[in-house]
Amino acid sequence: MPYSPSDYWEQLHRRDDLSAVGQSALPAGINGWLYRTLARNHARFLRRHRLDRPLPGRVFDVGAGTGFWVAWWRERGVARVDGCDLVAEAVDRLNARLGTERGRVRVADITDPAGLGPEAYDLVSCHNVLLHVTDDVLFGRALANVAALVAPGGSLVLTEPILIHPEYERPYDPDRHSRARALAAYREPLEAAGLRLDALEAATVLGNNPIEAGSPAALARFNRWWRFVARRSKEDPRSAAWLGRLIYHLDPLALRTGAAPSSKFAAFRRPAGAQPGA
Repeated sequence: MPYSPSDYWEQLHRRDDLSAVGQSALPAGINGWLYRTLARNHARFLRRHRLDRPLPGRVFDVGAGTGFWVAWWRERGVARVDGCDLVAEAVDRLNARLGTERGRVRVADITDPAGLGPEAYDLVSCHNVLLHVTDDVLFGRALANVAALVAPGGSLVLTEPILIHPEYERPYDPDRHSRARALAAYREPLEAAGLRLDALEAATVLGNNPIEAGSPAALARFNRWWRFVARRSKEDPRSAAWLGRLIYHLDPLALRTGAAPSSKFAAFRRPAGAQPGA
């Protein structure tokens, strides 16, 4: 069946756990560890590039999902964290669970120019959302709309399967719910929207399915590892207790090798004094 974003996400959000927004084919337990690993790596990325110093006063989380990143930013002391999601049920649940005193999540389609509103933020976070906008025209609209949220001097931080090696990019398939794209597919529209690329780094080596590597042999090794993670966690969900810890503790060592087989962190800035849309 052709991919329908609203139907796809409404069905997944009935789970109300991290498997709804992470690795949907894997149990919630291992997804919890994958998110914990990514959050640790994300915090270190922000520190290295001084994206959390000073702490942004206003953050917007695109595709808030189960609220993992909204809660993460609020726990770090951000005064206001707003967000959006495509699924009304998920939005209602988040606002009820997290409260609205320090921000509100609203229903929005990021491909709709009127969906995100006119406000601008010090930092906009978008974690594994844009890959699910598989149509190229809608993807361009989504990038422009997300970029418009970034205030002068502010930043957009992405976690996406951005391909360093464009030869691994696959053509559009209407049946697929995700799509890895080359860096230029992100960079060129965002630069046209007034943002500049400041940093691009691996987000994880061991904590996501591989999409590229420097050689076929390296990609085969990463694929064997990920098949082991997927098979073991599905056969015995209790294995998350040790397998998740293994990923959490080994991933920083793997990152030091410079390998970047899956997700990337990308930080884009809007120069101070520049206006959104300029």
